[in-house]
Amino acid sequence: MAWGKPRRRICIARWRTTCLLSAAGLALSFPLQAPAGTELPPRWHLFFGGDSAAESMFGHAGLVWAPVDDLHQTGWRLRAIAGGGEFAYLSGSTRISGRLLTAAVMPGFEWIGDDAGVTIYGGATVQDQTTRPHDPGKSRQGTRFGAKARIEGWFRPTSDVVLNGSGSYATAAESYTARISANVALSPHFALEPEMAAFGEPGYDQQRYGLLVEYRHDRQLTLKLGGGWAIEPDDDGPYVAFQVKTWR
Repeated sequence: MAWGKPRRRICIARWRTTCLLSAAGLALSFPLQAPAGTELPPRWHLFFGGDSAAESMFGHAGLVWAPVDDLHQTGWRLRAIAGGGEFAYLSGSTRISGRLLTAAVMPGFEWIGDDAGVTIYGGATVQDQTTRPHDPGKSRQGTRFGAKARIEGWFRPTSDVVLNGSGSYATAAESYTARISANVALSPHFALEPEMAAFGEPGYDQQRYGLLVEYRHDRQLTLKLGGGWAIEPDDDGPYVAFQVKTWR
């Protein structure tokens, strides 16, 4: 289906959400190593956050769980994530408001080495999207079920730098996401994370360039805040995002 310029704004909102909901918006973090004798390695990782732009606002929450052993060991994983939000765009002279809800449950397996790790997930996803007033030109409305696959990895070239990457594809809306970043430690509590990301579906693609500031409260809690610039064929603009992560 060919999308006209007024339809693209809905995609912008959608894919800003997809970036976050793919964990991943946005983001993948390397496993944190607990000092010996102070605490047990974590069995689960909880994250939640939000994403905002001129015409959209979304939130998300997710969980990664190691059913056997812990998150510092090679083994099985279970990833669950859900989110939703509101967006708006112009269709001709009519202002359209929309709502997007999405969720996914994906079993997976993670391989961890001395300085690198790779995780592969696959499972089911559901998405529900509506517009007010109803936009007959928006073909991906209603509830859609499908499969979703995700791969993510990290590599530690030095003690203070970790390179991250992730990508996903969902059949429910024939959508993809991709992201790479570099987490650079400035001190025991602060790090900078420049990011580049791309998102798309039939008829639309977007690229992002941004910077996140990470505060590491301790080995069980990190906070991220930042933003950048989103580029797409017709309407560039800024975005901001935050994320909270905890390991237990």
